[in-house]
Amino acid sequence: MVHHTIGFNDLPPELHHLVAEEITDTQTLLALTFVSQNIHIAYTPELFQSVDKVKGLITLATAQNERYPLRDTHPAAFVRHLDIWIPHEDLGGPEAHRKEVKLTRIVQEHMPQALHNISLYGGKATLRSLTIDLHIGTTSFAKLIGNIDEGKELFGSLQQLSIRCCFPVNDFRQSLAKLKMALGPSLRSIEFHRPLDDEDPRSFSKFLSQVGERCGSLTKLCIEVPGVQRKPFHDLQAQFDDRAFTFPSLEVFSLTDRRSFSQSVEHTRALDITTFIQRHRDIRELAYHCLHEMSFTENQDIVPNLTRFSGYLPEAGKLCKNGRRPLESLVVLIDRRSNEVVERDELYRDLKQTATIRRLIIQETRHHQLFVDGICSYDIHTIVEACPNLTHLQCTFNQSATATLLENMLVLRNLSELEHLKMFTVQGFCGLFHNQHDETLRHADLHKFAESSGRKLMLKIREALNQHQTLQTVLVVVYGWFCQPRPLFERPPIEVRFAFRKQNDGFHIERQIDNKEWDFGSPTRRTAIHQYTQHVAGEAKTFEILQRQ
Repeated sequence: MVHHTIGFNDLPPELHHLVAEEITDTQTLLALTFVSQNIHIAYTPELFQSVDKVKGLITLATAQNERYPLRDTHPAAFVRHLDIWIPHEDLGGPEAHRKEVKLTRIVQEHMPQALHNISLYGGKATLRSLTIDLHIGTTSFAKLIGNIDEGKELFGSLQQLSIRCCFPVNDFRQSLAKLKMALGPSLRSIEFHRPLDDEDPRSFSKFLSQVGERCGSLTKLCIEVPGVQRKPFHDLQAQFDDRAFTFPSLEVFSLTDRRSFSQSVEHTRALDITTFIQRHRDIRELAYHCLHEMSFTENQDIVPNLTRFSGYLPEAGKLCKNGRRPLESLVVLIDRRSNEVVERDELYRDLKQTATIRRLIIQETRHHQLFVDGICSYDIHTIVEACPNLTHLQCTFNQSATATLLENMLVLRNLSELEHLKMFTVQGFCGLFHNQHDETLRHADLHKFAESSGRKLMLKIREALNQHQTLQTVLVVVYGWFCQPRPLFERPPIEVRFAFRKQNDGFHIERQIDNKEWDFGSPTRRTAIHQYTQHVAGEAKTFEILQRQ
């Protein structure tokens, strides 16, 4: 018989393992590890199976003799998923930039030793997924990976690979050699993003050639073409035309061609992926982030099983024509083109022919949300009529008064199946700060004022939300910009997010909503909609619409 005084710490290890499997909150597991060494030993395997925080990376890089008084197995032995990404905001202000620089330096310092320890303590074929996502920093991929003699064995069972870091010319061969170690028949997903524009597309085609030779089992391929204009890209075009560059199981494909954003579209030759798409009829998710129009959208026999698409306005409308594709999720990017109004009307007309649409995002690619035109009441009515079965909707409302916003909310009641709504608004919020341009105020003080003022607006919105029967979660992003006495771009924009969740007595404002509810079906794992690139005043800017899952 078990004595009554035996506590939680004295439970046998097998029971601790069962408890750890039932606890889904990482913070709870982490707190329990401080109770005793016994519990630390029991819960460490669960905590370190997936590492996606910089603090966890530092722990993995720690030498075993530096862990004293802990004497248990090194945490690196349990790692199966190492996914390190540093949040990046182009307009986040100096504080956000300093934080990004600090975190990037930590990753660059500790990543090689962390991978070494995983290889040393974890044994063969340990890793299942690897993500290195650094928007800034000059450390090459070769130096980040470090000297891993057992690299082929470490990556022998790798299934997911996502890379965003430097591949400088001076050690490109070394970086490519390190990358080859991670390429193999076990890989199912590759995401390759290029943060720099000073690299030769011919080198990029060499990487794709290696992918084609070594990764025949891919189901997802997401790539970003370098934005260099002065270098030839015929090798890259030949790679896509090569019939050997085929993946029989490919279901998800994403292409961002940055060349079309670094200069005007008229002076940039399009990268034609028609033959590549024709060889992959089973593609279900497609992202085409390029200002050049796709040449195959009119052909209804291409990608006949497409369910999710992310791309610019003309392509989105053409893919919806005749309703022959079973599209369920549509992300529509709108740029500043003269025929935008006509194309938008054509999109609404084509949407009526696609009764399968459940998730719709209309996102304008301006320099910042503050300058978007947004969709007006006419657009709202048209969307409701064209897509009556929507469960997810995201858009920017164009309104100059609170009343207009409330009117649009009331119109959305006609979407009888709508469950999740995300909306951006600007004009009605900026007026709240008209007389709040005290130069002595810190950005944090302005943000607090914005949140306090915006909450009053949200209370009015909540009344309209309570009249909607099916809505479960609502996320409202309100933008404001303090443009005096400084010039417009010298002070960072104010962004305040209000999250509503439905409860028994109606909607309540919360600080955060689970991002999983905003999975609009992006072809990328790293973001909900994938990143899109935009061209503003001759300068390419990259933004992310939703945060990482």
